[in-house]
Amino acid sequence: MVGLIDSARRSFLQNSILAFVLSFTFFGAQLCQAQEVSAPTIKVDVSRVNVGVVATDSRGNFVQGLQKSDLHIFDNGVEQPIAGFLANDDPAQVVLMLECGPSMYLFGRESIQKADALIASLSANDRVAIVCYASGATVQFELSEDKSASRLALRELNFATGFADLNLSQSLLEVLAWLSTIPGKKTVVLLGSGVDSSPPNMGDAFRRNISASDVRVLAVSTSKQLTQFPKHHKRTRQERASLAQLEPMLKTGEATLRNLATATGGRVYFPKSIKDFERTYSEIAQMVRHEYSLAFVPPTPDGKLHTLTVTANHAFRLDHRQAYLAP
Repeated sequence: MVGLIDSARRSFLQNSILAFVLSFTFFGAQLCQAQEVSAPTIKVDVSRVNVGVVATDSRGNFVQGLQKSDLHIFDNGVEQPIAGFLANDDPAQVVLMLECGPSMYLFGRESIQKADALIASLSANDRVAIVCYASGATVQFELSEDKSASRLALRELNFATGFADLNLSQSLLEVLAWLSTIPGKKTVVLLGSGVDSSPPNMGDAFRRNISASDVRVLAVSTSKQLTQFPKHHKRTRQERASLAQLEPMLKTGEATLRNLATATGGRVYFPKSIKDFERTYSEIAQMVRHEYSLAFVPPTPDGKLHTLTVTANHAFRLDHRQAYLAP
């Protein structure tokens, strides 16, 4: 009986949250369109361009032992001499960025548990910060090696705020601007649906800044949680109608997360089960810690975005940022 009650309660709450996401996100989009947003400007020192490269095998394990001669870097399709090479295993700077709007209202406790598991997967010397975003980005916990304190900050997060806005683009730019002043390897682990109600005029500034940033974005989508109902649950007509409206929005959100990850040399994950999350966090822990750091001198100081491509002599998967802003 308790199980049936829990299932019914979850179904009711899930149906409610579908309505929350639709109504508040659309409302937030209308509000945002009336606002003028000044995107933070990220300044990048490109006297030498640094490119972090993660090489993994078919099982997702980091490939060690690569040499400078094994890798090749191309600027706008033209190969450039590698001026600097380092197998970089230094401690990582990890920003755990959680969506704190309506999609987390129902699943907030589960998300905290998943985020806690991610922190536990990091190395002892890695530093972690926690950022909550809805209408904007709010730092809940500053970069620190103190994992116990970060878990305490997680438990104090409030997922019942910011229903009117999910300004993902604006919030991410704020985080990137903050991280631009911090040295070392930097990764944003974004846990959310990808739904974005930022103003349309954010597009050009966002693409320019995200491409010029040296911060890798690893996105963990929560969209599957919003569309999965308890086992053996028969959806009502209202639930089917709500899902029919919600699914296109979530598909757009998934595409947004893919684009973010690709542009920054990161990856996107769509876990469905506990085992999926465990594999995801294990892979993330490797990606934030291990990378090859390449550097080259930009050939053309034209003030434009240049595409970046890195290849290897052997068949590995290589993840790296896709562009940089020439001086």
